[in-house]
Amino acid sequence: MQFSIQRNQLKAMSRLAATSDIRYYLNGLHVVQDNRGTYIEATNGHMLGRLLIDETPIANPCSVILPLESVKTLAATGKKGRETVCFTVDGVKISAINPQGETMIFQAIEGKFPDCDRVVPTVTSDSGLEPSTYNPEYIAAFYDCANDLRGTKTKGISVQIKQRGNDSGIVNIDSEPLFVGIIMPMREHNTVNIPTWCSRPKVAATEPVAA
Repeated sequence: MQFSIQRNQLKAMSRLAATSDIRYYLNGLHVVQDNRGTYIEATNGHMLGRLLIDETPIANPCSVILPLESVKTLAATGKKGRETVCFTVDGVKISAINPQGETMIFQAIEGKFPDCDRVVPTVTSDSGLEPSTYNPEYIAAFYDCANDLRGTKTKGISVQIKQRGNDSGIVNIDSEPLFVGIIMPMREHNTVNIPTWCSRPKVAATEPVAA
């Protein structure tokens, strides 16, 4: 199994992965090759990201989980965000050539990554939309992910969340049409209201002045 990933893509997707979860297989990036192409998946169980990095279909599906610690090391090498890291996977052995031509060898995480197809919706609807409550740290993670994928921090980048009440929200990044994210709402579901103090004060009617 061989594939190449840009450094900024490694950095961006690592923001969505778990860091010290007892479900050890979440502490890394899942790289998948199938008839959709080559794509990266990352999740901490509350938010999820999927990024297509190569649209070339692969006849024989395969996948590997890259450990987060190694991913972060590779993402930090080089000066330009879009420099490429080349990976070769042989069983659990992974060889990665960084932008300087140096080879880093490490082991894949053994385990079964969650089936993300089961949580990524393929159809959306505007009927019955309800407000959702999200962890702001996860929203910030998607914003940082968006900046990483763009390659530079710029004003005006937007992250859209399609709220679906207690169902998972769908996250889109305006500059990355090949990315999709999922964010789970918090259990505390509050009604969205306008504070009463914002109501316009009533103005007493002015009595006409007698002639």
